[in-house]
Amino acid sequence: MMFKKTAVIATVAGALAGMAVPALAVENEFHGTYRAYGFATNALSGGSGFNLSEKSATDKFIEQRARLQYIAKANEDLKLVTQFEFDTKFGGSSSTKYPIGDGGGLDADRLNIETKNLYLDFTIAPIGLNVKTGVQPYNDAYQGTFGNIDGAGAVFSKKFDKVTASYGYFIINSDASNQFATTASLTSANTSATGTGFPSNAHTTDLNILDVKVAVSNDVTVGVNYSNILSGSDPLFLNLIGISTAAKLGPAAVTASLGYQFGDSETVGRKLSAFGGTVAAKVNAGPGKINVAALYLQGDNSKDSQNTAWHSIGNDAGAKSSVNYFAPANMWLISRNSAAINSATAVGGTPDLTRAGLGLLGFFVGYEGTADKVFYNANAGYAQVDQKRAADSAVIGSEVNATIGYKLYTNLSASVTAAYAFLGDGYNKDKPAALLSGGTAKADNPFLSSIALNYSF
Repeated sequence: MMFKKTAVIATVAGALAGMAVPALAVENEFHGTYRAYGFATNALSGGSGFNLSEKSATDKFIEQRARLQYIAKANEDLKLVTQFEFDTKFGGSSSTKYPIGDGGGLDADRLNIETKNLYLDFTIAPIGLNVKTGVQPYNDAYQGTFGNIDGAGAVFSKKFDKVTASYGYFIINSDASNQFATTASLTSANTSATGTGFPSNAHTTDLNILDVKVAVSNDVTVGVNYSNILSGSDPLFLNLIGISTAAKLGPAAVTASLGYQFGDSETVGRKLSAFGGTVAAKVNAGPGKINVAALYLQGDNSKDSQNTAWHSIGNDAGAKSSVNYFAPANMWLISRNSAAINSATAVGGTPDLTRAGLGLLGFFVGYEGTADKVFYNANAGYAQVDQKRAADSAVIGSEVNATIGYKLYTNLSASVTAAYAFLGDGYNKDKPAALLSGGTAKADNPFLSSIALNYSF
Protein backbone atom coordinates (compact mmCIF):
# COMPACT_ATOMS: atom_id res chain seq x y z
CA MET A 1 0.00 0.00 0.00
CA MET A 2 2.78 2.37 0.94
CA PHE A 3 4.49 1.62 -2.38
CA LYS A 4 1.31 2.36 -4.33
CA LYS A 5 0.81 5.67 -2.50
CA THR A 6 4.42 6.64 -3.21
CA ALA A 7 4.02 5.72 -6.87
CA VAL A 8 0.85 7.80 -7.16
CA ILE A 9 2.48 10.80 -5.48
CA ALA A 10 5.50 10.52 -7.76
CA THR A 11 3.28 10.27 -10.84
CA VAL A 12 1.24 13.33 -9.84
CA ALA A 13 4.39 15.29 -9.01
CA GLY A 14 5.89 14.35 -12.36
CA ALA A 15 2.76 15.41 -14.21
CA LEU A 16 2.68 18.75 -12.39
CA ALA A 17 6.35 19.30 -13.17
CA GLY A 18 5.71 18.45 -16.81
CA MET A 19 2.91 21.01 -16.98
CA ALA A 20 5.00 23.62 -15.18
CA VAL A 21 8.00 23.43 -17.52
CA PRO A 22 6.30 25.03 -20.54
CA ALA A 23 4.87 27.77 -18.32
CA LEU A 24 8.28 28.56 -16.87
CA ALA A 25 10.23 28.19 -20.10
CA VAL A 26 12.07 31.36 -21.06
CA GLU A 27 14.04 32.09 -24.21
CA ASN A 28 17.33 33.68 -23.26
CA GLU A 29 18.84 36.27 -25.60
CA PHE A 30 22.29 37.78 -25.18
CA HIS A 31 23.50 40.75 -27.22
CA GLY A 32 26.18 43.34 -26.82
CA THR A 33 28.59 45.84 -28.29
CA TYR A 34 32.20 46.80 -27.71
CA ARG A 35 33.72 50.05 -28.97
CA ALA A 36 37.23 51.40 -28.42
CA TYR A 37 38.82 54.63 -29.63
CA GLY A 38 42.45 55.64 -29.59
CA PHE A 39 42.62 59.44 -29.97
CA ALA A 40 45.35 61.93 -30.81
CA THR A 41 43.89 65.43 -30.44
CA ASN A 42 44.55 68.95 -29.21
CA ALA A 43 40.92 69.44 -28.15
CA LEU A 44 39.72 66.42 -26.14
CA SER A 45 41.07 64.68 -23.04
CA GLY A 46 38.70 61.80 -22.49
CA GLY A 47 36.43 63.85 -20.22
CA SER A 48 33.63 66.30 -20.86
CA GLY A 49 35.80 69.36 -21.50
CA PHE A 50 36.94 70.88 -24.78
CA ASN A 51 40.35 72.56 -24.91
CA LEU A 52 40.92 75.80 -26.81
CA SER A 53 44.28 77.46 -26.33
CA GLU A 54 47.22 78.99 -28.16
CA LYS A 55 49.90 76.44 -29.08
CA SER A 56 47.85 73.65 -27.51
CA ALA A 57 49.60 70.32 -26.98
CA THR A 58 48.45 67.09 -28.57
CA ASP A 59 46.89 64.72 -26.07
CA LYS A 60 46.71 60.94 -26.58
CA PHE A 61 44.23 58.69 -24.81
CA ILE A 62 42.20 55.50 -25.26
CA GLU A 63 38.63 55.01 -24.13
CA GLN A 64 36.27 52.07 -24.48
CA ARG A 65 32.64 51.22 -23.92
CA ALA A 66 31.03 47.80 -23.60
CA ARG A 67 27.30 47.17 -23.45
CA LEU A 68 25.85 43.81 -22.45
CA GLN A 69 22.18 43.07 -23.05
CA TYR A 70 20.17 40.17 -21.67
CA ILE A 71 16.54 39.60 -22.68
CA ALA A 72 14.36 37.06 -20.85
CA LYS A 73 11.64 36.31 -23.41
CA ALA A 74 8.63 34.31 -22.23
CA ASN A 75 6.80 34.77 -25.55
CA GLU A 76 6.26 37.36 -28.27
CA ASP A 77 4.14 39.44 -25.91
CA LEU A 78 6.22 39.29 -22.74
CA LYS A 79 9.91 39.93 -22.11
CA LEU A 80 12.28 41.52 -19.63
CA VAL A 81 14.96 43.69 -21.23
CA THR A 82 18.16 44.53 -19.38
CA GLN A 83 21.29 46.32 -20.62
CA PHE A 84 24.39 47.31 -18.71
CA GLU A 85 27.22 49.62 -19.69
CA PHE A 86 30.93 49.72 -18.80
CA ASP A 87 32.98 52.84 -19.65
CA THR A 88 36.74 52.89 -19.24
CA LYS A 89 39.59 55.25 -19.95
CA PHE A 90 42.88 53.37 -20.21
CA GLY A 91 44.89 54.28 -17.13
CA GLY A 92 41.76 55.41 -15.31
CA SER A 93 40.33 58.88 -14.93
CA SER A 94 42.26 59.42 -11.69
CA SER A 95 43.86 57.06 -9.18
CA THR A 96 42.67 59.17 -6.25
CA LYS A 97 39.54 61.09 -7.29
CA TYR A 98 37.63 58.20 -8.82
CA PRO A 99 37.73 55.13 -6.54
CA ILE A 100 34.35 54.35 -8.13
CA GLY A 101 33.53 54.82 -11.77
CA ASP A 102 36.45 53.74 -13.95
CA GLY A 103 38.07 50.31 -14.23
CA GLY A 104 41.00 51.44 -16.36
CA GLY A 105 43.45 52.06 -13.52
CA LEU A 106 46.08 49.72 -12.11
CA ASP A 107 44.57 46.37 -11.06
CA ALA A 108 41.21 47.58 -12.48
CA ASP A 109 39.72 47.60 -8.98
CA ARG A 110 36.84 49.95 -9.64
CA LEU A 111 33.07 49.68 -9.74
CA ASN A 112 31.99 50.99 -13.12
CA ILE A 113 28.89 49.05 -14.11
CA GLU A 114 26.01 51.29 -15.19
CA THR A 115 22.35 50.42 -15.62
CA LYS A 116 21.35 51.54 -19.09
CA ASN A 117 18.05 49.68 -19.51
CA LEU A 118 15.93 47.61 -17.17
CA TYR A 119 12.29 47.34 -18.20
CA LEU A 120 9.40 44.95 -18.69
CA ASP A 121 7.89 44.87 -22.18
CA PHE A 122 4.47 43.22 -22.47
CA THR A 123 1.31 43.41 -24.55
CA ILE A 124 -2.23 43.17 -23.18
CA ALA A 125 -3.44 40.90 -25.96
CA PRO A 126 -7.23 41.43 -25.73
CA ILE A 127 -6.88 45.15 -26.45
CA GLY A 128 -3.52 45.16 -28.26
CA LEU A 129 -1.93 47.63 -25.84
CA ASN A 130 1.85 47.45 -25.50
CA VAL A 131 3.35 48.51 -22.18
CA LYS A 132 6.99 49.18 -21.35
CA THR A 133 7.71 49.99 -17.72
CA GLY A 134 11.11 50.62 -16.17
CA VAL A 135 14.37 52.25 -17.24
CA GLN A 136 14.11 52.43 -21.02
CA PRO A 137 15.29 54.42 -24.05
CA TYR A 138 13.32 57.35 -25.40
CA ASN A 139 14.14 59.22 -28.61
CA ASP A 140 12.17 62.36 -29.35
CA ALA A 141 10.33 63.32 -32.52
CA TYR A 142 12.87 66.08 -33.21
CA GLN A 143 15.91 63.99 -34.21
CA GLY A 144 17.47 64.17 -30.75
CA THR A 145 17.40 67.94 -30.30
CA PHE A 146 14.86 67.78 -27.44
CA GLY A 147 16.24 64.61 -25.91
CA ASN A 148 17.59 61.16 -26.64
CA ILE A 149 17.63 59.58 -23.20
CA ASP A 150 17.40 56.51 -21.03
CA GLY A 151 14.88 57.23 -18.30
CA ALA A 152 12.69 55.62 -15.65
CA GLY A 153 9.06 55.59 -16.65
CA ALA A 154 6.28 53.87 -18.53
CA VAL A 155 5.27 53.98 -22.20
CA PHE A 156 1.91 52.80 -23.53
CA SER A 157 1.36 52.34 -27.27
CA LYS A 158 -1.34 50.96 -29.53
CA LYS A 159 -1.81 50.66 -33.26
CA PHE A 160 -5.12 51.53 -34.91
CA ASP A 161 -4.84 50.46 -38.55
CA LYS A 162 -2.60 53.21 -40.04
CA VAL A 163 -2.40 55.21 -36.82
CA THR A 164 0.02 54.49 -33.97
CA ALA A 165 -0.52 56.33 -30.70
CA SER A 166 1.74 56.33 -27.65
CA TYR A 167 1.91 58.00 -24.27
CA GLY A 168 5.04 58.10 -22.12
CA TYR A 169 5.61 59.23 -18.56
CA PHE A 170 9.11 59.60 -17.08
CA ILE A 171 10.37 60.93 -13.75
CA ILE A 172 13.53 62.82 -14.69
CA ASN A 173 14.56 63.85 -11.18
CA SER A 174 13.23 63.72 -7.65
CA ASP A 175 13.78 65.44 -4.27
CA ALA A 176 16.69 67.86 -3.78
CA SER A 177 18.49 66.77 -6.96
CA ASN A 178 15.67 68.25 -9.03
CA GLN A 179 17.34 69.80 -12.07
CA PHE A 180 15.16 72.91 -12.06
CA ALA A 181 15.24 73.48 -8.29
CA THR A 182 16.65 76.74 -6.96
CA THR A 183 18.35 77.36 -3.65
CA ALA A 184 15.43 79.48 -2.55
CA SER A 185 12.90 76.76 -3.31
CA LEU A 186 14.73 74.17 -1.19
CA THR A 187 13.97 75.86 2.10
CA SER A 188 15.09 74.61 5.47
CA ALA A 189 11.49 73.76 6.29
CA ASN A 190 11.25 71.52 3.25
CA THR A 191 14.56 69.75 3.80
CA SER A 192 14.22 69.34 7.57
CA ALA A 193 10.91 67.56 7.14
CA THR A 194 12.70 64.45 5.90
CA GLY A 195 16.33 65.26 6.59
CA THR A 196 17.63 64.88 3.03
CA GLY A 197 15.62 66.89 0.53
CA PHE A 198 12.46 65.19 -0.67
CA PRO A 199 13.00 61.40 -0.58
CA SER A 200 9.22 60.93 -0.59
CA ASN A 201 9.20 62.30 -4.17
CA ALA A 202 6.97 65.16 -3.09
CA HIS A 203 8.86 67.26 -5.62
CA THR A 204 9.78 65.69 -8.94
CA THR A 205 10.52 66.74 -12.47
CA ASP A 206 8.16 64.82 -14.72
CA LEU A 207 8.22 64.33 -18.46
CA ASN A 208 5.04 63.52 -20.37
CA ILE A 209 5.00 62.63 -24.07
CA LEU A 210 2.05 62.05 -26.39
CA ASP A 211 2.85 60.90 -29.94
CA VAL A 212 0.49 60.12 -32.80
CA LYS A 213 1.91 58.84 -36.09
CA VAL A 214 -0.12 58.33 -39.26
CA ALA A 215 1.05 56.21 -42.20
CA VAL A 216 -0.30 58.39 -45.01
CA SER A 217 1.09 55.91 -47.54
CA ASN A 218 3.75 53.24 -47.77
CA ASP A 219 6.32 55.99 -48.27
CA VAL A 220 5.09 58.81 -46.05
CA THR A 221 4.53 58.97 -42.28
CA VAL A 222 3.39 62.11 -40.45
CA GLY A 223 3.55 62.57 -36.70
CA VAL A 224 2.08 65.00 -34.17
CA ASN A 225 3.75 65.38 -30.77
CA TYR A 226 2.97 67.04 -27.46
CA SER A 227 5.45 66.92 -24.59
CA ASN A 228 5.76 68.73 -21.30
CA ILE A 229 8.22 68.96 -18.44
CA LEU A 230 6.64 69.76 -15.09
CA SER A 231 8.66 70.55 -11.96
CA GLY A 232 7.02 70.97 -8.57
CA SER A 233 9.92 72.62 -6.79
CA ASP A 234 10.74 75.25 -9.42
CA PRO A 235 7.87 75.54 -10.43
CA LEU A 236 8.34 74.96 -14.15
CA PHE A 237 5.87 74.11 -16.87
CA LEU A 238 7.51 73.63 -20.26
CA ASN A 239 5.29 72.65 -23.19
CA LEU A 240 6.42 71.41 -26.60
CA ILE A 241 4.13 70.89 -29.56
CA GLY A 242 5.34 69.88 -33.00
CA ILE A 243 5.05 67.86 -36.16
CA SER A 244 7.44 65.44 -37.82
CA THR A 245 7.58 63.47 -41.03
CA ALA A 246 9.53 60.66 -42.65
CA ALA A 247 9.17 60.19 -46.38
CA LYS A 248 10.75 58.34 -49.26
CA LEU A 249 10.84 60.61 -52.30
CA GLY A 250 12.36 58.82 -55.25
CA PRO A 251 16.05 58.24 -54.46
CA ALA A 252 15.83 60.31 -51.26
CA ALA A 253 14.80 59.38 -47.70
CA VAL A 254 13.84 62.56 -45.85
CA THR A 255 13.08 63.22 -42.18
CA ALA A 256 12.04 66.59 -40.78
CA SER A 257 10.58 68.15 -37.65
CA LEU A 258 9.29 71.48 -36.39
CA GLY A 259 8.59 72.28 -32.75
CA TYR A 260 7.44 75.18 -30.58
CA GLN A 261 8.06 75.48 -26.84
CA PHE A 262 6.13 77.65 -24.39
CA GLY A 263 5.50 77.82 -20.67
CA ASP A 264 6.63 79.35 -17.38
CA SER A 265 9.72 79.07 -15.20
CA GLU A 266 10.37 80.61 -11.80
CA THR A 267 14.12 80.08 -12.24
CA VAL A 268 14.21 81.84 -15.59
CA GLY A 269 11.74 84.43 -14.37
CA ARG A 270 10.21 84.89 -17.81
CA LYS A 271 7.74 83.24 -20.12
CA LEU A 272 9.24 80.56 -22.33
CA SER A 273 8.83 80.77 -26.10
CA ALA A 274 11.17 79.05 -28.59
CA PHE A 275 11.21 77.38 -32.00
CA GLY A 276 13.30 74.49 -33.27
CA GLY A 277 13.46 72.68 -36.58
CA THR A 278 15.47 69.92 -38.26
CA VAL A 279 15.73 68.31 -41.68
CA ALA A 280 17.92 65.46 -42.91
CA ALA A 281 18.05 63.56 -46.19
CA LYS A 282 19.91 60.57 -47.57
CA VAL A 283 20.02 60.51 -51.37
CA ASN A 284 21.20 57.52 -53.38
CA ALA A 285 24.08 58.62 -55.59
CA GLY A 286 26.45 56.23 -57.36
CA PRO A 287 27.78 53.51 -55.05
CA GLY A 288 26.79 55.41 -51.92
CA LYS A 289 24.59 58.12 -50.49
CA ILE A 290 24.74 61.90 -50.16
CA ASN A 291 23.82 63.11 -46.67
CA VAL A 292 22.36 66.59 -46.23
CA ALA A 293 21.16 68.00 -42.91
CA ALA A 294 20.30 71.29 -41.24
CA LEU A 295 18.91 72.45 -37.92
CA TYR A 296 17.81 75.61 -36.18
CA LEU A 297 17.37 75.91 -32.42
CA GLN A 298 16.34 79.33 -31.20
CA GLY A 299 18.53 81.16 -28.69
CA ASP A 300 17.81 83.71 -26.00
CA ASN A 301 19.20 87.26 -26.15
CA SER A 302 18.56 87.69 -22.38
CA LYS A 303 16.90 91.08 -22.98
CA ASP A 304 13.32 90.51 -24.10
CA SER A 305 10.37 89.82 -21.83
CA GLN A 306 10.33 86.19 -23.05
CA ASN A 307 13.03 83.54 -22.76
CA THR A 308 13.44 82.31 -26.33
CA ALA A 309 16.05 79.60 -25.69
CA TRP A 310 15.26 76.10 -26.96
CA HIS A 311 15.25 73.78 -23.92
CA SER A 312 15.98 70.08 -23.88
CA ILE A 313 15.67 67.27 -21.36
CA GLY A 314 18.25 67.46 -18.58
CA ASN A 315 19.32 64.64 -16.30
CA ASP A 316 20.86 66.21 -13.18
CA ALA A 317 21.07 69.38 -11.16
CA GLY A 318 22.07 72.32 -13.31
CA ALA A 319 22.14 70.29 -16.53
CA LYS A 320 19.01 71.64 -18.16
CA SER A 321 20.22 70.77 -21.66
CA SER A 322 22.66 67.91 -21.41
CA VAL A 323 21.31 64.95 -23.34
CA ASN A 324 20.54 66.30 -26.80
CA TYR A 325 22.45 65.86 -30.02
CA PHE A 326 21.85 65.93 -33.78
CA ALA A 327 23.23 62.69 -35.20
CA PRO A 328 22.69 63.55 -38.92
CA ALA A 329 25.35 66.28 -38.62
CA ASN A 330 28.13 63.64 -38.58
CA MET A 331 30.50 66.11 -36.92
CA TRP A 332 33.22 65.53 -34.30
CA LEU A 333 34.32 69.01 -33.24
CA ILE A 334 31.75 71.73 -33.94
CA SER A 335 28.86 69.50 -32.85
CA ARG A 336 28.67 66.52 -30.50
CA ASN A 337 29.18 63.14 -32.20
CA SER A 338 26.67 60.50 -31.14
CA ALA A 339 29.18 57.65 -31.63
CA ALA A 340 31.81 58.99 -29.23
CA ILE A 341 32.00 57.83 -25.61
CA ASN A 342 32.77 60.07 -22.61
CA SER A 343 34.74 62.48 -24.79
CA ALA A 344 31.53 63.41 -26.64
CA THR A 345 31.53 67.21 -26.55
CA ALA A 346 32.13 70.10 -28.95
CA VAL A 347 33.62 73.58 -29.37
CA GLY A 348 32.29 75.56 -26.44
CA GLY A 349 33.01 72.84 -23.90
CA THR A 350 29.49 71.53 -23.54
CA PRO A 351 27.49 68.65 -25.04
CA ASP A 352 24.48 70.97 -25.14
CA LEU A 353 23.67 71.88 -28.74
CA THR A 354 22.46 75.36 -27.77
CA ARG A 355 25.66 76.38 -25.94
CA ALA A 356 23.74 77.03 -22.72
CA GLY A 357 20.84 78.87 -24.32
CA LEU A 358 22.50 80.69 -27.24
CA GLY A 359 20.79 78.50 -29.83
CA LEU A 360 22.27 76.88 -32.93
CA LEU A 361 22.11 77.17 -36.71
CA GLY A 362 23.95 74.47 -38.66
CA PHE A 363 24.34 73.11 -42.18
CA PHE A 364 25.98 69.78 -42.96
CA VAL A 365 26.73 67.69 -46.04
CA GLY A 366 28.55 64.41 -46.59
CA TYR A 367 28.93 61.26 -48.63
CA GLU A 368 29.07 57.64 -47.45
CA GLY A 369 29.49 54.32 -49.18
CA THR A 370 30.83 50.78 -49.12
CA ALA A 371 32.99 48.69 -51.44
CA ASP A 372 33.10 45.02 -50.50
CA LYS A 373 34.49 45.05 -46.93
CA VAL A 374 35.56 48.70 -47.04
CA PHE A 375 33.29 51.50 -45.79
CA TYR A 376 33.93 55.23 -45.88
CA ASN A 377 32.40 58.66 -45.34
CA ALA A 378 33.45 62.29 -45.69
CA ASN A 379 31.61 65.28 -44.20
CA ALA A 380 31.69 69.06 -44.01
CA GLY A 381 29.70 71.36 -41.78
CA TYR A 382 29.14 74.91 -40.59
CA ALA A 383 27.66 76.09 -37.28
CA GLN A 384 26.90 79.32 -35.47
CA VAL A 385 24.91 80.28 -32.40
CA ASP A 386 21.57 82.00 -32.90
CA GLN A 387 22.20 84.74 -30.31
CA LYS A 388 25.73 86.09 -29.82
CA ARG A 389 24.68 88.45 -26.99
CA ALA A 390 27.76 90.50 -25.98
CA ALA A 391 30.17 88.65 -28.29
CA ASP A 392 31.44 90.24 -31.51
CA SER A 393 30.57 87.20 -33.63
CA ALA A 394 28.10 84.32 -33.61
CA VAL A 395 30.23 81.98 -35.73
CA ILE A 396 31.35 78.73 -34.07
CA GLY A 397 33.26 77.52 -37.11
CA SER A 398 33.34 74.92 -39.85
CA GLU A 399 34.63 71.36 -39.96
CA VAL A 400 35.80 68.71 -42.38
CA ASN A 401 36.20 65.06 -41.42
CA ALA A 402 36.58 61.67 -43.01
CA THR A 403 36.46 58.01 -41.94
CA ILE A 404 37.60 54.87 -43.70
CA GLY A 405 37.11 51.39 -42.27
CA TYR A 406 37.37 47.69 -42.98
CA LYS A 407 35.18 44.78 -41.85
CA LEU A 408 37.57 42.25 -40.34
CA TYR A 409 34.60 39.95 -39.66
CA THR A 410 30.87 40.26 -40.22
CA ASN A 411 30.44 41.85 -36.80
CA LEU A 412 33.92 43.34 -36.21
CA SER A 413 35.26 46.43 -37.96
CA ALA A 414 38.27 48.71 -37.66
CA SER A 415 38.38 52.31 -38.83
CA VAL A 416 40.43 55.49 -38.82
CA THR A 417 39.02 59.01 -38.58
CA ALA A 418 40.47 62.48 -39.05
CA ALA A 419 38.68 65.76 -38.28
CA TYR A 420 39.75 69.41 -38.44
CA ALA A 421 37.78 72.53 -37.45
CA PHE A 422 38.31 76.11 -38.56
CA LEU A 423 37.29 78.25 -35.60
CA GLY A 424 35.00 81.18 -36.25
CA ASP A 425 35.41 84.63 -34.75
CA GLY A 426 32.99 83.74 -31.99
CA TYR A 427 35.58 81.40 -30.44
CA ASN A 428 38.89 82.77 -31.71
CA LYS A 429 40.37 86.06 -32.93
CA ASP A 430 43.94 87.14 -33.55
CA LYS A 431 43.37 90.05 -31.21
CA PRO A 432 41.52 89.94 -27.88
CA ALA A 433 37.83 90.53 -28.47
CA ALA A 434 34.45 89.83 -26.95
CA LEU A 435 34.14 86.08 -27.54
CA LEU A 436 31.44 83.51 -26.85
CA SER A 437 31.74 81.60 -23.57
CA GLY A 438 34.69 79.21 -23.85
CA GLY A 439 36.38 81.21 -26.61
CA THR A 440 40.11 81.99 -26.55
CA ALA A 441 42.04 84.68 -28.41
CA LYS A 442 44.64 83.23 -30.81
CA ALA A 443 43.42 79.69 -30.15
CA ASP A 444 44.72 76.91 -32.37
CA ASN A 445 42.18 75.25 -34.61
CA PRO A 446 41.04 71.97 -33.00
CA PHE A 447 41.75 68.62 -34.62
CA LEU A 448 41.55 64.92 -33.83
CA SER A 449 42.52 61.60 -35.32
CA SER A 450 41.40 58.22 -34.07
CA ILE A 451 41.63 54.49 -34.55
CA ALA A 452 38.47 52.59 -33.64
CA LEU A 453 37.34 49.01 -33.13
CA ASN A 454 33.63 48.10 -33.18
CA TYR A 455 32.23 44.68 -32.29
CA SER A 456 28.60 43.65 -31.95
CA PHE A 457 26.84 40.36 -31.32
